[in-house]
Amino acid sequence: MSRRTIFTALGAALALAGGVLAQGMPSITGKVVAVGIPGVGALSPIGFFHPGGPIHDKPEFKAFTEAGKILEAERLFVASSSNFGAPKAVANLPEGSILSIDPRGDAPVVVPQDFAKADGQAVAAGGRVQLYTAQSPAFVNGLNNPQAVTAALPAVSYPLGISINNAFGRPWFTGAPYGAKGPGFESVTDPNGRPLAGAPNKVAGGVFSGSQTNRTPQIFLGGLDAATLGTAFLGKSPDQSGRAVFAALMADGRIAQVHVEKGVDGLAPAGTIRPLTALTPKDGDSTEQIPTRAGMVFNWVPDRIIYVADPLGNAVVALTLADDGKVFYVARQRRIQVPEFSLPIDLAPAVPEVANPGFASNTTLAGNSDLYVLNRGNGTIVRVRQNGTVVAVRRVEVAGAGVLGGGRLAGIAVSSDAQKIYVSVSGELPQYPGLRGAVIELPAFGASGAASAPASDLVAKGAALFKHAFTPDEGLGPLFNARSCAECHASPTAGGVAPDGLGLATFVGRLSGGKFDPLIGGGGPVARAHSVSELGLSCPQSPGIPAGANLSSIRITPPLYGLGLIDRIPEAVILAGAAPKEGGVQGRPNWVSGPDGVKRVGRYGWKADVASLEQFVGLALRNEHGITNPVAPEDFLTVKERCPGDLGRLEDDGQTVAALTAFVRSLEPLRPKASPGEGERLFASTGCTACHTPSLGGVPLYSDLLLHDMGPLLDDGLPQGEARGKDWRTAPLWGLASRQRFLHDGRASNLESAIAAHGGEAEKARTNFLSLTPTQQQALVDFLKSL
Repeated sequence: MSRRTIFTALGAALALAGGVLAQGMPSITGKVVAVGIPGVGALSPIGFFHPGGPIHDKPEFKAFTEAGKILEAERLFVASSSNFGAPKAVANLPEGSILSIDPRGDAPVVVPQDFAKADGQAVAAGGRVQLYTAQSPAFVNGLNNPQAVTAALPAVSYPLGISINNAFGRPWFTGAPYGAKGPGFESVTDPNGRPLAGAPNKVAGGVFSGSQTNRTPQIFLGGLDAATLGTAFLGKSPDQSGRAVFAALMADGRIAQVHVEKGVDGLAPAGTIRPLTALTPKDGDSTEQIPTRAGMVFNWVPDRIIYVADPLGNAVVALTLADDGKVFYVARQRRIQVPEFSLPIDLAPAVPEVANPGFASNTTLAGNSDLYVLNRGNGTIVRVRQNGTVVAVRRVEVAGAGVLGGGRLAGIAVSSDAQKIYVSVSGELPQYPGLRGAVIELPAFGASGAASAPASDLVAKGAALFKHAFTPDEGLGPLFNARSCAECHASPTAGGVAPDGLGLATFVGRLSGGKFDPLIGGGGPVARAHSVSELGLSCPQSPGIPAGANLSSIRITPPLYGLGLIDRIPEAVILAGAAPKEGGVQGRPNWVSGPDGVKRVGRYGWKADVASLEQFVGLALRNEHGITNPVAPEDFLTVKERCPGDLGRLEDDGQTVAALTAFVRSLEPLRPKASPGEGERLFASTGCTACHTPSLGGVPLYSDLLLHDMGPLLDDGLPQGEARGKDWRTAPLWGLASRQRFLHDGRASNLESAIAAHGGEAEKARTNFLSLTPTQQQALVDFLKSL
């Protein structure tokens, strides 16, 4: 009996068992996004590329991400076994390509079968389909890396896996150009679709294959010696080089780790999943119940875990990683095996990691995210928790085609906002005869049976959460300052200030021997006023300022109007404002280190110690409500004994942060109440605009977002990042008319008192204000109250 016969028989047996379970299950109905994609399989949203990475920071690369361009965030990468007419680069290797498809629009994209015959990044269907890369001369490794041992190889051939380093890198692809038992293949590409130019690994360039691109010498044995089925971004190497590492799954069940500079090492042995021994490019068009590929995803926090589809083992394998300071290794292995699995061939995060600049990727799970498991056997999608608990199962239905059964689903991906599921479908749909391969868009789903809110409702979802009083069962506490965001941000409307104008938070620390300790793990850096014990629950955690603190600084809650606009201001614009000005005024940025170690300009918070709006929201959710999340995964408690509200895991999987961020981003700045007049002229002539820049990058916030020495009266003794006790971010003045209290601690009940407290770099402006006549002072204050 041939391997192919055994392969097919085993797949059919697993599918039969799953098919019985699928009968009577609820279905979700999707719309057709694209058709005419032969051998369709892996797919991925392209997503947003973070600052600090080449695609965001290099102007020539960033141009590829603009609206309508090939790397626009809302588009999809879709793998195909066709070249779409492009000539082959290597005659004896199978064709293959990665398409960039725009899923938006009322009608599906019908992909012309020869639109790329001229080679290069061809465009069709009014730009809705573009060829990103292919097995063609335009995308050969040797174009950028003529010295590489893989110089003759193209970026893709029979592609099977896609993982994008949205954090600080580029798209990566795996494939099986030499069949199941031949050498495997993993490439990293520039936005022009060619393998990486200026590659740090001169042996591989941008294409790793077989054993010839292994690390020399290897730390763990193993190369890409079999068809490479799937890949997942693992973040930066533990060797502190700052280089990316990807996991690569092979057809013999092994997993390797690919370091973009050092090369390939082993990670997990053959048989980690049951081998797939009979893969061919024709499988992508087959409607048989056989495994056509195997996908993988990565959980980065709190534990590093690779989840791998094991189609013939009817399981998902979970590998917990550790490292030795040079490479990763497998510390623990377990299997998730439930009756709802039926030839599981692909995985996707229910909530992809999009926020973290060290791990953002289509294959990275946001902290505590569930998994979607794609069953080729019975045509279902299973939502499962990381502990193996099944949340929900859905069949896939397409208008005009009915419920898709076994042997049809080929790949799965989730939109960046976690509201849409994309699946690839093998074979033809009845309403599109002669067009093999399709992409379907489905609504995301959870335990309730109802689909998640569409993306257009994310702001509405955030608005509801903003007013929602969290409970310990939802992760509130054990210590917290408020149960809802609206308790401190409600006046004059949602997103404003506290009803009393204060809404205090208390920052704490300890100063000893000239050294500052933020008391992380000892009740700091933010003290909370309440405990879940006040809700009738037993808890040993004590609210209030911790015993070890000898410094505290209260902060009033700022209004949130217009914060989304601040997120858009280019970093270069903020830095340009740091030039010296008349009167000894010179602001400086607070460089904030992210989880990836990359420093970015802080722009939020009283001391500009937060770099992005999403980070600002995630930190507030943890600091004010005690709800851990992917942005702020650890709660800093003094007692290790768990209380209600301490769930022992991330309490938000990223959906709450995403919705709240969308809502806050939607809040427009309050409009000025009066036309500019004499007060505005005096505001400039007294020197206030040296720091309170009226417009920054086109945003009228009246701030340069930089730190300034504000003198001894405002020195709170608490450093935050590079900000000293006397350093404060220039407070934006827009919306000043809605505020009742002023300065960071609310000590000033009127603007005259706030101005009088200014010192340091603002001393000259303060003196100039006090030198004005009472009428002039009132005109300036009236101008501020109009903002």
